[in-house]
Amino acid sequence: MKHNLLAPWIILLSFSVSLVSCQSNTQPSSVSENPSRSSEIDTQMETQANIDLETERIATKPWRITFVTKAPNYEELSEYDYWSVTWRGMEQAAKDFGVNVELAYITDPCENELDCIEAQIRLVSEYLSRQNTDAMIIAPMDANRLVPVTETLIEKGVPVIALDSAINTNKVLSLVSFNNFQAGKVMGEWLVKKLDDNSNVLILEGVTSQRSAIDRRNGFLAGLEQGNINVLASQSALWDKDMAEKITTEWLKEFSDIDAIMCANDTMALGALSALQKAGRSDILITGYDAIQDVIEAIAKGDIAATIDQSPDIQARIALQMMIRHLETKESLPPIIYMPEIKVVSEENVQTSLQ
Repeated sequence: MKHNLLAPWIILLSFSVSLVSCQSNTQPSSVSENPSRSSEIDTQMETQANIDLETERIATKPWRITFVTKAPNYEELSEYDYWSVTWRGMEQAAKDFGVNVELAYITDPCENELDCIEAQIRLVSEYLSRQNTDAMIIAPMDANRLVPVTETLIEKGVPVIALDSAINTNKVLSLVSFNNFQAGKVMGEWLVKKLDDNSNVLILEGVTSQRSAIDRRNGFLAGLEQGNINVLASQSALWDKDMAEKITTEWLKEFSDIDAIMCANDTMALGALSALQKAGRSDILITGYDAIQDVIEAIAKGDIAATIDQSPDIQARIALQMMIRHLETKESLPPIIYMPEIKVVSEENVQTSLQ
């Protein structure tokens, strides 16, 4: 059975995953003075191959598959939030493939990153103790701290696919992800074309223990290397809007000359925008990452310059199909499945993305 939704995608496979430590850079530096970044080498795909996604297997039994999202308090998310779109893609795929999917998310209150990570570990542990799922697709909040509970789950016979971010164990079946490094590089190169020589840029990072955040930041830097750009500072706002607004407000006090702020997700881009609007600064370009509807609308109004469209619903569909293939036939999967098409949404093409 074929679905047109996946027909255009050719998946690139990488057989090497390494974690790069990522520290905030609070000192101005010229990106053009650092042409050889080890981060770019670390994220290059060493081996590539093709995998057939046009033919999708329909399950022969109603497998129970649990999707563990990294979004706390899922019920509070808007319908256009990245993880809402991801879940809707998973639900639709489950109907198409004839399996049952359950959404699992953190309900424990967590005031900081570590609290949220520990809450996600407890969430996975609960499923382990109940033994009421055939497989798990996990969007991890931390690449390393999720390893012990994930490996225990797998040892108990529950296969795991990581979605969006890596879990640093070779026991997971695969990581289904967007090529965050390459997309970050594309965004950096796009911004270079919009800026003058010797422009000043700030970077709002995601959670620095997550591979997706690391790759996006390193991709931004690699892209900015294509021009003579100064990176004034790079700091984590933990994917959070309020924290991004607070950091941006402090940056406006610290730096007198800012040309652009690159954000590793759209939620932080909205936080940066709020800070700039309160300060009456419309001269600073903002770029996001995720193509959520609020940012698409902000691009249409000229408030945000650009964002990256990851198609999270298609990523979810791929992850579910890969899990079904494994459950049905024990098919081995490549360590990483990347979606290679990278779309920058900007004023030039935003009308096609408006809903």
